[in-house]
Amino acid sequence: MRKGVALLITITVISTLLALIGVSFSYLERAKKDSADTASIIQANIFYKDIAKTLITLLKGKNSQDVISTLYLAPQTIAEQKGDFFLTIGCEPLSNGADINWLGLGSDEKSNAKFNIASTLFDEVASKYDIDDAQTLLKLIIEDIEGKESSQRLKQKKGIISKNQFDIILKRYFQESSDMKVFSIPWRKYFSFLSKDSMIDSKYVSAEFISLLFGIDIITAQDDWIVGEDLLKFLQDQSVDLALYNNKIFSKSLLRSMECSSNYSYNGEIYKFSFNYLDGRVGYFEFYGKQ
Repeated sequence: MRKGVALLITITVISTLLALIGVSFSYLERAKKDSADTASIIQANIFYKDIAKTLITLLKGKNSQDVISTLYLAPQTIAEQKGDFFLTIGCEPLSNGADINWLGLGSDEKSNAKFNIASTLFDEVASKYDIDDAQTLLKLIIEDIEGKESSQRLKQKKGIISKNQFDIILKRYFQESSDMKVFSIPWRKYFSFLSKDSMIDSKYVSAEFISLLFGIDIITAQDDWIVGEDLLKFLQDQSVDLALYNNKIFSKSLLRSMECSSNYSYNGEIYKFSFNYLDGRVGYFEFYGKQ
């Protein structure tokens, strides 16, 4: 088995699963008593609050890195032994790319390293996917970063803080350019959408990110890069130019910024919701309804 692939089952991981099981089945008993009056979205909200509390508690512990790695590896499933109830919980890193807001740091000398990473990556993406008018798209992105977009009446602060917000920028770009190619670009493989102060979770960057930013053949990156391992060592083994690698930007520790999603059964149907965990805080709850 390839190095780094084997999962080490730790006491922390077991505690994670037991905690989630306890949360889920404690609610299941409540739901059974009042199932006729409990709508699926109410149930989702209760699951969300209970799971969020459990995660906050577990990720404050000294073995939080093991918990995060387990949730990233594969969704954890909880099922009723005698019945149809089940719930899954899995998470993905939110900081595993260059933050899109770094594109607005061109005039900040203290942030040159972040700006160089983001601008280099944007140029490479524009070239690889043959964006028709990259300068117009960049202009629209910077307008949102600086809070100049007039349609954003309800925006409370500057910056692009979600992929949904970025998708709206892509739609505005399409209206100006009629270039549909931007919708097929896997932006999340290259960029994150949090804040200019964020770092890059180096252990969980994509092969596509590595290929474009460090000039490594994509086939080599896909074959040799193992998610969860040491990015710097991988780059050194590939003998690439490390000018864009910066220890203050590429974190070797797992960052506590992730998007978690859950599927659960209710009345014979399957429903889904998601939320973000950002360094001890949860938010951005979204209910997707029946799957």
